[in-house]
Amino acid sequence: MNLKILFLSVTFAAVTWSQHTFGQREAIDSMKLELHAIERSENFSPDKPYIDLINHLGELYYNLDPDSTFLLGMKSLDASEKVGYIEGVVDAYRNIGAYHNLRGEYEQAMGFFREGLLIAEENQYWKGLANTYHSIGLNYYDRGILEESVTAYLKSLEIKEKHLSKIEQSRTLSNLGLVFLDMEDTDRALNYHQRALAIRKEANDQLGVASSMLNIGDIYKHTGAYDQALENFQSSLAIGTAIDNKRLASASHFNIGEINLAQQNFAEALFHFESGLSLDQEIKDKAGTAEDYLGIGEAQMNLGKLTAAKNAFQESLEMAMESNLKSVIQRAHLLLSKLNEMQRNATAALYHFKLHKAYQDSIFNQDSEKQIQKLAAEYAFEKKEAELLQQQRENELRNEARMEQRLRMGVTIILVILLVAFFVALRSIRYQVKARGVVTRQKNELEALNKKILQQKNEIEKVANQLFEVNQTKDKLFSIVGHDLKSPINSLKGLMQYVVDEKLSQEEFLLVSAQLRNEVEQVHFTLINLLHWAKSQMKGIVTDTEKVSINKILKENISLYKPVSEAKDIAIIDLLSPQTDCLADREQCNLIVRNLLNNALKFTNRGGQVQISSNKINDSFWEIAIQDDGIGMDNTTLSRLFTPVLKEKHRYGTAGEKGTGLGLQLTKDFICKNGGEIHVESELGKGSKFTFTLPIA
Repeated sequence: MNLKILFLSVTFAAVTWSQHTFGQREAIDSMKLELHAIERSENFSPDKPYIDLINHLGELYYNLDPDSTFLLGMKSLDASEKVGYIEGVVDAYRNIGAYHNLRGEYEQAMGFFREGLLIAEENQYWKGLANTYHSIGLNYYDRGILEESVTAYLKSLEIKEKHLSKIEQSRTLSNLGLVFLDMEDTDRALNYHQRALAIRKEANDQLGVASSMLNIGDIYKHTGAYDQALENFQSSLAIGTAIDNKRLASASHFNIGEINLAQQNFAEALFHFESGLSLDQEIKDKAGTAEDYLGIGEAQMNLGKLTAAKNAFQESLEMAMESNLKSVIQRAHLLLSKLNEMQRNATAALYHFKLHKAYQDSIFNQDSEKQIQKLAAEYAFEKKEAELLQQQRENELRNEARMEQRLRMGVTIILVILLVAFFVALRSIRYQVKARGVVTRQKNELEALNKKILQQKNEIEKVANQLFEVNQTKDKLFSIVGHDLKSPINSLKGLMQYVVDEKLSQEEFLLVSAQLRNEVEQVHFTLINLLHWAKSQMKGIVTDTEKVSINKILKENISLYKPVSEAKDIAIIDLLSPQTDCLADREQCNLIVRNLLNNALKFTNRGGQVQISSNKINDSFWEIAIQDDGIGMDNTTLSRLFTPVLKEKHRYGTAGEKGTGLGLQLTKDFICKNGGEIHVESELGKGSKFTFTLPIA
């Protein structure tokens, strides 16, 4: 549902004489002068023309200053009750209800509409009855209840075709076009809008013509005919600006923004959405403001301003939730799902997508089209039947005219009695309306409190989950310390005790010191990996990118592992391209190279070799390969290479070296965090090749 089109089919009767010669502002100023002149006249007392003038002025203010519509409606209601003017009461209730409808207070609006409907039906006030049904259709449309909206509009159209002018019919025709467009019936929607446009052109109704152009433009936009749509929207914007109709200008800006979004002109789209937002905030249009924030967020998301986009979507969602705008809610959840997916927040993306689907399914149901077709058929049948009965009715009226003279005196007495009873009942209705308002306000406060309690519950559950994860991490740390550090530390302790107790000679000590150094180096390397892994598990990996020389890091690590390579007689061959510089975190790069080199040395047999090489990929990435001719891996080992199980036994190196299994997991995490990828090729007995990429500096 496009809330940015709906307002154009105005709830009220059109401005007639004033729009033919003036813009809306000029018409309002003229009517205000006339109103003040009446009120300043001698022996002023409210009468029917005065009340009609107040209600008419309230209708004009609806698009420009809704607060004035409300105040004039209350003023008209008071005056109408004092003089017993039924039509004035109905129109006042409609103005007051329309004000609440525009503010998104739909239940309060519906209360006023129903009161006016009851009075209009009892008194056969056709214009008031038709326009009130029109207002009810608008109320249901705003809330996404399309079946009820169509029912109300068809009732309004039927009354207008029987009793009112063509210009009155055009407004209901236009709104029926909007509903059928939401039902994806573009042919029927276009037909209704074209009928309305023809009537408005004939009546020289400038605002009505702009409204129909905007609605027809929306159909072209819906079918992908963007050039035709843009032409209609720009024309309606020109008219809205010329007659100072902020709501018309806002809708035009919004739709031009959507066309620019579709054509990927995101900066231009953002300008029009922000222009529409400024106008809607000025006239306090909650529904329009919620739509504007959606457009702003979508444009910013496509421009890469993800934080600003998220804030805009949240603003739209909050306003839509307050006013129960189902279509805006489901679209906001869909866009939030896409944004979280871009931010790689899979949990939040899935959460918003599920809510989007739930609201989408609630807007339309399978029986909608059947119900609309049934209503349309019933309306066509009733129209034909009414034409057949019209002749019979005219004959009856001739007979009734003869009886009218005889009954006039008796009816007059009865009407006086009924009028007194009516005013007593009307006063009681006013008190009931006020009471309903109090109940509605209390209900809203209770819903807000329940929402706050639910938010607190969710926060508590989130903290509990975090504590559970921290406790699991603690257990993993204790397991590693107990299983993987205890053994080499005990071995180290035994060697040191042996050195002390046996009082070794220098030659014997040198032999033992080599093993002692290997044990110390193994414990140190294990501890470094363990600390980095624990930090990544508890606080997340923080990457501080800078220009890093892989050549320098490799040389440092070759020097570090020189005792190991010499002890196993393994040749380390440096084939890196000169100035292999990457844009990455220096410390993390060091750990990546150290782990992969350590792994290669560990699983290479005595007398083997390890080769390190690099290659540019599309002038964007360095591809670095560390290849050994060691014992290699089978498919089972390859499949679980980067997902170690802490309590599982790990493979030993060719000289009995042992590790925690965390090194390769850390290596993959750091490479991905720095924007690269890692791949492994291995065959049992023929060695392994680890290849990873990092961005070129």
